[in-house]
Amino acid sequence: MSSEPFELTATEAAIAIKKGKLNPIDLALSCIERFELCEDQVKAYAYFDKKFFLRQVQSLGFIKSQLHGLPIAVKDMIDTIDMPTQHNSPIYRGHQPSKDAAIVSILKSLGGIISGKTETHEFAAGGKLPATTNPHNKAHTAGGSSSGSAAAIASGTTMLSIGTQTGGSVLRPASFCGIFGMKPTFGSVSREGAKFYSVSLDTIGWYGRSVADLSLLAENTRAIRNSPNLTVKKETKSFAICELPKSNLASSNANKALEEAASLLSKSGHKVKKLSLPKKFENLYQTQLTIMKGEGRTAFLAEYLGNFDLLAKDFKDRVEDADNISFEKLRNSYDYAAECRKEFDNIASDFDGVISIGAPGVAPESLNTTGDAIFQRIWSVLHVPAIALPGFFGEKELPIGIQMVAPRFMDANLLEAANQASLSFNCTKVFPVLNKN
Repeated sequence: MSSEPFELTATEAAIAIKKGKLNPIDLALSCIERFELCEDQVKAYAYFDKKFFLRQVQSLGFIKSQLHGLPIAVKDMIDTIDMPTQHNSPIYRGHQPSKDAAIVSILKSLGGIISGKTETHEFAAGGKLPATTNPHNKAHTAGGSSSGSAAAIASGTTMLSIGTQTGGSVLRPASFCGIFGMKPTFGSVSREGAKFYSVSLDTIGWYGRSVADLSLLAENTRAIRNSPNLTVKKETKSFAICELPKSNLASSNANKALEEAASLLSKSGHKVKKLSLPKKFENLYQTQLTIMKGEGRTAFLAEYLGNFDLLAKDFKDRVEDADNISFEKLRNSYDYAAECRKEFDNIASDFDGVISIGAPGVAPESLNTTGDAIFQRIWSVLHVPAIALPGFFGEKELPIGIQMVAPRFMDANLLEAANQASLSFNCTKVFPVLNKN
């Protein structure tokens, strides 16, 4: 066992709790101590109550699942009945929901402990930026919009965390923070109680410090039906290295990470093949934006009508249709995306995992941006499961991840492929960091 409980992966902690080698109270106290060390710098949380955190642990009953006693942080645009849900918006300052979101209720029912609410872009969509910094270097962004959820895992103040993705809001922060992240197949996890931006794209996702951690949440939320085989033994897999549209906008370090990943997989004995998507897929980047912004017109209409003066310009633009997205254009985008989903599923079915650049580069040196979702938008609109894998680095020794996807509802297979890739990358788990540079 590691010297401090917070340094364990969630899976390691779950095993230790089940065997009686780790008391959930000791785990909570370790995370709280880590919070007190990190939070002034990292600013991962919108709400954190140490006393309430401990009361939850003290009221635990018998073990119901592998999540028993594990601290789990939740993005602050997902409703919690006993903690404020403020959406990083002045409109919802001090807002207390009357009901837990479905994902929160599920986690609690299984013995998970909601450790706090994490910082996000306003409504996880735009407007006000999160205050969160990158635990690897406080001058750099942690990414967005699931900024705090990613930074909380990277800094070690919680064991698991929940985020959301509409464009690239789970996978990009994972790349920037050097951790594991997963966006399951669209529709496989209930979004009830999470603020909508795009009903056709929004997806609940999560972070951990190993592939096994991602699987832990996938299994318990029933995003997958069967437990994947996450063996530590080598099992030969077939991988495609995919050059995404707009890949010319990636930094040399991002391209180098992808090349290194391909090389390591090949040296490990896996089958590796280059994949070029059909030319029609080049339009998916704009299709994702059209659907997201088109559906944003209705998502923020209530705030627009009820709290116009407090609403950021981003959301006023959505409601007022600043991008001039006609109903015909939106309908055509739906149809085009549906065609591409079926075609991609057929293409990707020849492989265990399709690998691509995870982000344009390392986290930008600025807190006035959370980076660009350019390399996740295609996977979000295709509704496929996606996993962020760490193990690579760019300038200033900042992390830079890659991402792996599979056909829709092949999440369990994707987890198995991701596990084998992490073995090849010699990065099966990551440890908490706090660099004060």
